[in-house]
Amino acid sequence: MKIWLKKLIVILPVIIVSLLYLRVLYHESYSHSSFKRIAGLMVSVAFLYTWVIYVALRRKQDNFFQVLIQSSFFVYVFFVLQLTGYFILFKEVSSNDWWDRMNHRIDTNDHVNFTFFDTINRYDTFDRQVAGNFIMLFPLGIYLPLLYRKFRKFTGFFAVLLISFLVSLGIEILQLATNYRSTDVDDVLLNTLGACLGFIVYQFLKIIVVPGTRQAK
Repeated sequence: MKIWLKKLIVILPVIIVSLLYLRVLYHESYSHSSFKRIAGLMVSVAFLYTWVIYVALRRKQDNFFQVLIQSSFFVYVFFVLQLTGYFILFKEVSSNDWWDRMNHRIDTNDHVNFTFFDTINRYDTFDRQVAGNFIMLFPLGIYLPLLYRKFRKFTGFFAVLLISFLVSLGIEILQLATNYRSTDVDDVLLNTLGACLGFIVYQFLKIIVVPGTRQAK
């Protein structure tokens, strides 16, 4: 398979999925918005597509498995961005009273929690609020070692821990800025633990699958 065709297969799924979603989002949230807000949406989409294309062009796709992993990773990133309010960020921050509304939320603790275990203690372990945040970054702990060799050894655990923490922190800041869902320090904890568990699962799968593959050869 030609190199350009592999890269196209990597990029195309996230383009299709995002365009379908953005078509719905436009009619629901942007159809009557000002040009400034629509331009903000276009900028956010441009950032996403630029990153996807840049990464796809730089990375090798030596086999179908690498194509599948890279392509599914981009789709996964898109869904995380969609779930956390990325595509309404520029719409919200373009409001004149955006900064005041954000500070008011912090002052009144309106869907904002900076106390560890406060939210976790109010819900059951398998409640959607808890389980959903735990699961959201679980795939990230698997994707990182699959995509980057330096994360594949057990010593890569601390790098995955740091990256997942920073990603989760960024998500909560995004949600604070957009007033989309809640901003919760417990979400950072659950997201990070979920990614770390994903990394541990990857290590166990590697131990089980790799030796079996070598014996089969």
